[in-house]
Order: sequence, then structure tokens, then C-alpha cells
Amino acid sequence: MENVTICSFNVENLFVRYKVFEFLPGDKFKRKVLSPKELEQKGGFLPGQLYKSSFRLFDKEEWRKLTAKAIMGYGDNGGKKFPDIVCLQEVDSMDALRLFNEDYLESEYSSAILLDSHDPRRIDVGILSKLKVSGIKTNMYEPYKGTELKQEYLFSRDCLEINFETTNGKSLTLYVNHLKSNYSDVKDPIKKKLEEEKNNNLRLKQAEKVRDLVRDKFPGNSFKKENFIVLGDFNDTPGSPFLVPLLEEIGMEDVVSRLDFKERWTHFWQKENSVSQLDYILLSPRLSKNAMKPYIERRGLSNKVKKFTHLGSKKGEKIPFNFSRFPGVTDRIDASDHCPVFVSLKM
Repeated sequence: MENVTICSFNVENLFVRYKVFEFLPGDKFKRKVLSPKELEQKGGFLPGQLYKSSFRLFDKEEWRKLTAKAIMGYGDNGGKKFPDIVCLQEVDSMDALRLFNEDYLESEYSSAILLDSHDPRRIDVGILSKLKVSGIKTNMYEPYKGTELKQEYLFSRDCLEINFETTNGKSLTLYVNHLKSNYSDVKDPIKKKLEEEKNNNLRLKQAEKVRDLVRDKFPGNSFKKENFIVLGDFNDTPGSPFLVPLLEEIGMEDVVSRLDFKERWTHFWQKENSVSQLDYILLSPRLSKNAMKPYIERRGLSNKVKKFTHLGSKKGEKIPFNFSRFPGVTDRIDASDHCPVFVSLKM
């Protein structure tokens, strides 16, 4: 049998863009704009919309070293263990993906895949792989059939379907997702509630479509016999009614659920000092039988909170947050606000 290790990781704004504002991502109060001279020194211009978290990739070298370290699976002895396939969310472009592989992952991956989709922030899903790619299918043009949102397409970040061929000739299909977020920065409580309802409804429709895509491709007995995975940042927790199509109806196993309840969280919300599971790896019945226990790498998280965080929400149960971090992690420099999730499979 061949062992294949899969990683899913929201790398939080892996951009090749140019810095315009002299402040950190997420800081809403420091509004200093770079002078023309400073802007020229930083690279010149920012393509697209002026998002506050924009920066040129190399301006965040210490951040991206930690992102790479989290992916490479550094052990306590300092060794490296690259997963065979890395599925990333929030990647700016193919240039960003290739540069990240070349400059931070030692050009370990022979294949890089990213298709620009419709997201206004220009954050896409991307894949780095050692395995041979045998097919690519985009679902970015799947029409949005609802009436409550003014948009043409269902997936702003695609549901990217990739077929791989292992070295022993087995076929493996991955569906890489980044579902609609529930985050809203609207101040008015009534408008905020309406926006959150729209976001939840869109996430539900996306989850339903992913379920249908899998069921259509693997009908009947093939559902039990073939190797396929649905994974990514689902932007919601396991108990959410908006993820029911994926977590209950699709017939696949969320491998993270094999961990103890308090060990399943994958995301740190610094503003609320809370953690929750937003990231998933769903395995087909065949793969589920041959999967090892998953691993969640948390040593790249910010150490802004020194002792405790809360499970689920700021009112949730206290859990320790003073675990060990990678060298270089501070309260301001980290790998991402998400944790990479790994699972090894026997093909």
C-alpha cells in the first residue's frame, strides 16, 4: 500500500500585492498612507481594490516562513515532512502560489494549481501536489439560483475538483472548498442580521451543491468503492444547520471528529479570544477505513493570549492556550489564524 498525506490550510491572505497602508492587517485605526517616495520604495502600485490587508509577499517574510513551517510538519527534532498534497485557501494568484512553493517550501511540489475565481478580495483556493494530476474541473460558473443576493455565481472561491494518480496507479479525487463566511462588519444591528442571514443561506446552498456534485460523480456502489475527499475552510462549526448537507447528508466522515471534542478546533478568533472548528477533511467510505488519526498543527498561532481561550465563543468553556509555539511566533507575527489539518491515508 502507498501512504498519501493530505493537508488543508487557510493561509490567511497569501498575496503578491503592494503595501499602501503602514499598518498591520486587521488594524482599523492606523490609517497612515505611504508617501509617494515610500510607495515607490515598496514596489509602486496595488492592483485591484485597496484592501487593508494587502502587502507584497516578501514584505511578510517572517509570517510566510511560519506558514511554511506549519505546512512542512516540523517535528520536535527539527526535521521536515512535506505532505503529498496541500490544499490552500486565501491565495491571491498562481504567482503567489508558485513563489510560495519556490521560496518557502524548497520547490518541493511539482504541480501548482489555481484558477482565478469571482471573489472580490481575490482570494482563491490553490493546490500544491507531488502526485500526478490527471484531471481538473472548475465549478466557478455554477449559477446562483437564489433571489436574495445580487450575484451571478454560487461559488465565489470555486469548488475545485482535482483528480490525482498515485504512484501505484490508484485514483484520488479532491473537492477543495472555501465556503461563504458569516463575518459581517456592518454596525447597524438590523442590517447586520440581514447580511448574516444572506451569508448563511449562501453557505447552505454551496454545501448542498458540493453534496450533489459528489453524489453525481460517485453514484450507487461507486460511492463505497472510490477514493475521494471533500475538504477546506467551511466557515462554520460542526453543529451548524447550514453544514448539514456536508456533515450529515453526504455520507462521508469528518476525520477531525476522531479527535477528542476539545481537540477539534482549527481556528483562533483573536478579537473574541475563542477557538472553533472551521476546517474539515471529509473522507469517502473507502478512505475512511484506511485513514490514520488526523493531526492539527497549532504551533503557528499567535501567542497574543498567554493563558486561556474559550471553546466556541467568548462565553464558552476555558481551555489552555499556553502551548508551545514555533520560534519566531509572537503576539503580532504568526503563520495564520487557522491551523493546518493533516491526515495520512493508505491507498
